[in-house]
Amino acid sequence: MISLIYINTQEWLRLKFLQVVFFLSFAYICVSYLLGTLSFTEQARIKFDLGLAGMEITTFLVAAFISTHALHRDIERKTFQVILARPIPRWYLLVGYLGSLFVLNAILIAFLGLTMISFFDFAGDLGSSLFNIIVIMITILLKSLVIGAFGVMISSVARPMFSLVFTVSYWILAYSISDIEYFVEKAGLHGLDFLVMVLNFTVPQFYTFNWKSYYYMKNGFSYNEIMWS
Repeated sequence: MISLIYINTQEWLRLKFLQVVFFLSFAYICVSYLLGTLSFTEQARIKFDLGLAGMEITTFLVAAFISTHALHRDIERKTFQVILARPIPRWYLLVGYLGSLFVLNAILIAFLGLTMISFFDFAGDLGSSLFNIIVIMITILLKSLVIGAFGVMISSVARPMFSLVFTVSYWILAYSISDIEYFVEKAGLHGLDFLVMVLNFTVPQFYTFNWKSYYYMKNGFSYNEIMWS
């Protein structure tokens, strides 16, 4: 199982797509720092809001791409048939896919997090701010795993491009359930109440712990917020 994670991680790291994503994410952090420096007010807020948003978008892109292409890649290379012919538990394959995704996004988040910590000014409050940033990065990593699991599931019944579209839609929906619920209530579309209830049970509610902002970095999180998430 560990060897599957290691091999998958090595193969994905060789892709130019991931190398470009790593470079662009680093460039985005640098640009957010420059934009914050050029502004007259709210420099720190601009830096951290843009930086943390870029971190989540980057990890989402990596999770969506890898999860929707991993199964199809193994089928094309005939490695899937070779693995299934051996006495290996089938769930080892899922652990290999999601484990490599976890390792890749952990490396990416650690790299971007160290970049932010080294570039940005914490105004003498490094201790609590650093803890809050670590919590935010962990939540971003867990979100990417949820998206990755959905991508692997969809890729088993659809081609990679369709799976990618479904995964992107799923991610957007995870942040939009409250807006959909508000719209249904205000529009008086009570026939859609059941649909909203189904979405609340089947789609992760990322909006309940959308902590990638300067406010949460400085003020932290309450116990109820952490338990609810």
